[in-house]
Amino acid sequence: MSEANALPERESMEFDVVIVGAGPAGLAAAIRFKQIDPELSVVVLEKGGEV
Repeated sequence: MSEANALPERESMEFDVVIVGAGPAGLAAAIRFKQIDPELSVVVLEKGGEV
C-alpha cells in the first residue's frame, strides 16, 4: 500500500473483561466480576445509544 492509500491509525483500548450486551445478564456479570476483583478492567458493550 502506498502512503496515499494507507488506513488511518485506530485508537485501541485494552480491558481484562469485555461483555457484549447490557441486558440484565450482562450487567449482572459486570457487577460480579468487579465484586470478585475490583482491579479488573471491565467494559460492557451495547449496540444502542442508552443503557
